[in-house]
Amino acid sequence: MYRPDRFSKTFKQEGGQALWDFLHEPTTLLQMETAAYLGRPSIEALSPQLLKRFGGTVKRDRIKQMIGHMVRQVMEARGYHLQQGNMKITRIGNIFSRGSRFVKPEAD
Repeated sequence: MYRPDRFSKTFKQEGGQALWDFLHEPTTLLQMETAAYLGRPSIEALSPQLLKRFGGTVKRDRIKQMIGHMVRQVMEARGYHLQQGNMKITRIGNIFSRGSRFVKPEAD
């Protein structure tokens, strides 16, 4: 269950439940965990599928912030913890410019 905190309004008005469900799909989870394994921000891997599924709406700053908030909750629920926040994402065409890197405690 997502805890929207400061994103309550955005979650309700901008299809937050559909985004939350997307983040729990097996393929999406695999992409986020693979990015973490490779030492990259987990959110970095999601840009192409987010655009394909949800269109340009996900490019709006508030929605991207909410997705980042969601990704952190998903990763922490799967046993990861934040290793580094605010990492620069330089891949051309990625909708995210910064993201957080997660690691499993045994991988430190």
